[in-house]
Amino acid sequence: MEKLRRTCFVCKKSLQEEDFELNKEVYLPVCSKCKGTDAEKRTVEEYLDSMADGLVCGCI
Repeated sequence: MEKLRRTCFVCKKSLQEEDFELNKEVYLPVCSKCKGTDAEKRTVEEYLDSMADGLVCGCI
């Protein structure tokens, strides 16, 4: 069976199925080298900030 390929949302490198974990805040795959780093925290913050872009109401 072919291994599932994914991309780390921080460094954008291709990952094998056993080489990543899901970030619990954004539910995206992150490699072991980026896990827990400042780069991961900044990228999560950027993703969460961009989720509100274009929304009309201020309920979030």
